[in-house]
Amino acid sequence: MTKHAFSKIFLSLVLILSAMLPYMATSANAAEPITVTEAIANNSGSATVKGFVVGAVISGGNYDQEAPFTATSNLGLADSPDETDPTKILPVQLPIGSIRAGLNLVDNPTNFKAEVTITGTLDAYFSTPGLKSPTAFTIESEGEAPPEAIVVDSLAEARTMAGQLIQVEATVTTGTGFWGGNAFYAQDDTAGIYVYTSNAAVAPGDIVRLTGTVSEYSGELQLQPNTVEVLSSDNELPAVQTVEPAGVNEDTQGERVEMQNVTITGLKSVNDYGTFEFSAVAENDEAVTIRNDNRNGLNFEQFTKQYKEGDAIHVNGIASKFNDSYQVKTLGFDSFELVNKPAVYVDTFPGVVSEGAEITLASGWEDAHIYYTLDGSAPTAASTEYTAPIVLTKDTAINAIAIADETSEVFTFEYTVLQTADLKIRDIQGDGHYSDYEGVAVNEIVGVVTHLYNSANFVIQDTNPDDDLTTSEALIVNKASNGLQVGDLVTVNGTVEEHFQEGYSDMKENDLPITRIRATDAVKTGTAPLPEPIVIGEDVQPPSEIIDNDGLTSFDPKEDGIDFWESLELMRLAVPNAQVVGPQKYGELVVVAENSPNTEFHKQGGILLSENDYNPERITVDFDNENFVAKAGDSFNGDIIGVMGFGFGNYKLWTAESNLPQLVDGGTKPEQTWIKNKEDELTVAAYNVENFSADPSHTSDAKAQRIAESFVKDLNSPDVIVMVEVQDSDGPITSGNSDATLSYERLIKGIKAAGGPTYVWTDIAPEYNKDGGQPGGNIRVGYLYNPERVTLSKGTKGTATEDNSWIDGELALNPGRVQPIPMPNTRKPIAAQFEFQGEQVVIIGAHLNSKGGDQPLFGQNQPPVLGSVEERIQLATAINGFIEKGLAQDPDLNVIVAGDMNDFEFTPALDALKGDILTNKVEDVPVEDRFSYHYQGNSQVLDHLLVTNNLADRTELDMVHINAMFMEQHGRASDHDPLLAQLAFEKEEVPEKDFPFTDVKETAWSYPYIKDLFNRDLIKGTSETTYSPKNNLSRVQAVTILTRIMELEVEGSKKSPFTDISNLRQIHQNEINAAYHAGIINGVTATEFKPNQFISRAHFALMLKRVYELKNDKYEIDNYAPFSDYKYFNMETKEAITMLYDLEIVEGFDGKYMPTKFTTREETAKMFSLFRPYLVK
Repeated sequence: MTKHAFSKIFLSLVLILSAMLPYMATSANAAEPITVTEAIANNSGSATVKGFVVGAVISGGNYDQEAPFTATSNLGLADSPDETDPTKILPVQLPIGSIRAGLNLVDNPTNFKAEVTITGTLDAYFSTPGLKSPTAFTIESEGEAPPEAIVVDSLAEARTMAGQLIQVEATVTTGTGFWGGNAFYAQDDTAGIYVYTSNAAVAPGDIVRLTGTVSEYSGELQLQPNTVEVLSSDNELPAVQTVEPAGVNEDTQGERVEMQNVTITGLKSVNDYGTFEFSAVAENDEAVTIRNDNRNGLNFEQFTKQYKEGDAIHVNGIASKFNDSYQVKTLGFDSFELVNKPAVYVDTFPGVVSEGAEITLASGWEDAHIYYTLDGSAPTAASTEYTAPIVLTKDTAINAIAIADETSEVFTFEYTVLQTADLKIRDIQGDGHYSDYEGVAVNEIVGVVTHLYNSANFVIQDTNPDDDLTTSEALIVNKASNGLQVGDLVTVNGTVEEHFQEGYSDMKENDLPITRIRATDAVKTGTAPLPEPIVIGEDVQPPSEIIDNDGLTSFDPKEDGIDFWESLELMRLAVPNAQVVGPQKYGELVVVAENSPNTEFHKQGGILLSENDYNPERITVDFDNENFVAKAGDSFNGDIIGVMGFGFGNYKLWTAESNLPQLVDGGTKPEQTWIKNKEDELTVAAYNVENFSADPSHTSDAKAQRIAESFVKDLNSPDVIVMVEVQDSDGPITSGNSDATLSYERLIKGIKAAGGPTYVWTDIAPEYNKDGGQPGGNIRVGYLYNPERVTLSKGTKGTATEDNSWIDGELALNPGRVQPIPMPNTRKPIAAQFEFQGEQVVIIGAHLNSKGGDQPLFGQNQPPVLGSVEERIQLATAINGFIEKGLAQDPDLNVIVAGDMNDFEFTPALDALKGDILTNKVEDVPVEDRFSYHYQGNSQVLDHLLVTNNLADRTELDMVHINAMFMEQHGRASDHDPLLAQLAFEKEEVPEKDFPFTDVKETAWSYPYIKDLFNRDLIKGTSETTYSPKNNLSRVQAVTILTRIMELEVEGSKKSPFTDISNLRQIHQNEINAAYHAGIINGVTATEFKPNQFISRAHFALMLKRVYELKNDKYEIDNYAPFSDYKYFNMETKEAITMLYDLEIVEGFDGKYMPTKFTTREETAKMFSLFRPYLVK
């Protein structure tokens, strides 16, 4: 064994022990290692997975498999060290701590292709089967030695070595993060380059050793560093080159450049955040684009207070390139200088400056003298003449004039002066969301370490606070390799910055920063007791309704929740006996303190979002253990203690699991619906099943089983189920096929196994990757329906590109998409028409666009811009308009709209969907029961069920809470709760009459049909007390019943050509005449009707079909009825018999219809009774 191999094994043992100790109970249950293939196929539960490290995840299904690596937070495992197929790679989460330290490929490049075993929780990660929250690992064998970096002498040489691992030294020339990430520019005597991106703490003037790979991105060369080592600091920057616009070219890329006497042309803001551009046009008409990214601290609004279109300026920055266009990236205000200067100007822009700042006055006039005052008075030639910089020790307004051949106007420069001597943390924090000291160097800031965020960032708090609770006594310090521990007393020197500690890629535009010192020194001077935490609900009370009501223009911690939490930024807090208001996710719990006023909990222990209350009192507790099991209604017995940080759009209490007190089970249980099935009432459910597919590697067998069982046990097997987020059969895999047959069949099979009915499904497969959702998943809305209870009305199924419409109050396409407006990258609503016990109902399934793009509630933009709303209103309006067109054709139309609307019941989108034609039944649900989703602590309604107003009073809705408040350990199957509605259609009141026929017993199969027709006055007996059920039906008797059912006007009807009916009673003659002219009957011959002749079953079917098509559209036949004895009859007769079979009016006898057999009076009663509802449109 080599010494190196022994060291590796020793290290792995140490890390295993350190990782296992805090999680001993969890790790003790780990099973024998399974393969990566097994982990992907059965992606749930705890497991120890054995495999080879084959790279790191860039994004879902996209892996970096070439050193050097840049991601520290994850890696990919495979069964082969040479695997490249992303479907055979298991992404593994690496949480901060010993797991990440020992496994990540940035710090441990020799782990690449090493064989390892990792114990953790199998769960989706990057939207694919993954392994999360690992608790232990072992390195079984060494990996591939990382390639040796080629040491190059200059950046010029480095720029020629794209794709190779190189090492080079250069000077940092810019701040970090001015263009995203933590990126910066570096330069030496030969060239410059963009360094993107690293976690290194560097500053302009640092000489760094960069190891990484050079590549091109959007036309610009960049060095993607594996390591950044600071060799020295405070060095002189490379000289700025003065160039013409044409000098911004390949030769100056990445270098510091300046252009003099250029004109601002085409000045414009290029985004909503303040980034701006203009062309710098030189006197020789050469021009180049100047781009100032707002992330450098200067935005369009600030710039235009000093500069305008047409100004002549000097401008400096970094020569760069975007695709094929050269440009100069500026670095903030210091990059710009006016050429045509005013009579009096200053070298330091008015605003906030440090105590002792020196302000230099100068004049754009030749040989001018400057006079000024500091007392607010107007300056004259008798005022103090400017001879030396003005030193500011307090807030000051400088009024100045210039006198040469003439006297200028008065120029005023106002400064807010910041104290720099004997500074306390509270002075730096101030009473606002941004420190007045941003960018200011501060010294001897003293505090005790209260929290270690990571190895380079720690929180300190003043041990001698004042009594003002509106200013925080704590901040975070950035200093790499500091070696500090909680309880260390430290003195810090450095520069104050407003830093975005953690968040999404748009955090600088949306989130709030936290105040941080980028330290040059952090010296331990001793130890100190930790400050007593401020107790929420006792020492301070958060607002319970308002997040912000003034656009952050005033700081009101007692009134605005966003200001309240800011006033406690990074301080130690205690949350006593907190109640959990939602399930644990991402290693976080949202809680409410015990003594929080005006907080009402709903029936499962969460808190409800409402139109005027987004619950600012909720507290996100971040303890970084995704295996922690908790649900809404649970509570902690004692104080949760942590420090109040910010990240991902929310204030968060940073703490450790060890700081959590005992969790007490609140007893919250999943529900079952209170709705009981009724034979004559329709039940309709809507359920977002969260990316359900037939692929068990993406939808686990456990999830599929839970969803299937919930339909049967929790929802009582609804008649129709609107299915939301059904994926194609292979899930989010790039296959080019969007068909979901296997997904539906998997669920149907599971429902049957759970004791439910055998459902039938229908949907319209979307165009591949055109409807949003996970790439390759092709989510859509579809239906399951129970054919024993409902039927899908006859019709032509639409395609993904066809738009549905109405024909005589019925759907032109069934099912068909409702897409009257363009709906790119959005799930299209689908409309399907069903028949239930003679009633027609159109059910529209909808999944409106998500809230992606909405700004956070606790962000820097107040009120937050909800960018997704406009599209949602357009989609909702389109659905409403579609229904309105149907109602114009049939005012009694029955329509249900159900699904995930991705918005709340009180929002403009739902108002647009309702209009004045729909009723949202969610609004009838008691408030304490009105939620279907949980997000960041707020229980809320995203799923809705609306009905046309004619159904409103006959529809009941249950929001069945089985998922939203729970974790998978409690039975959660989706992130949404399902909805279940029960509809009682308006029934015709038929008066009951005494049944007179003694020859029809109540036990007879024909009794209910004969009684129904008798009560409706549609039939009579052969005498007052006999019906003669076995007698054959005559042709005249058949016509009599048909004219009554159709309510034909028979009086005064035009005569028919039949000469053999004159001996009948006049009423019967009139009935035959009316039926003939209505096209229902023909004669046996041209002139003979044969009224007393018995009617065959075939002829009777013909009569009924003609009646049906008079009241409805032509009946379309898909497949003929399966009778063996009618094939020799004509086409119309066969279609008539098939129609009666399709409508379940006839069943036949042992596979035969017996078309020549005469129809008996009891058979007639059954057929008429079942047929009558189809004549009522």
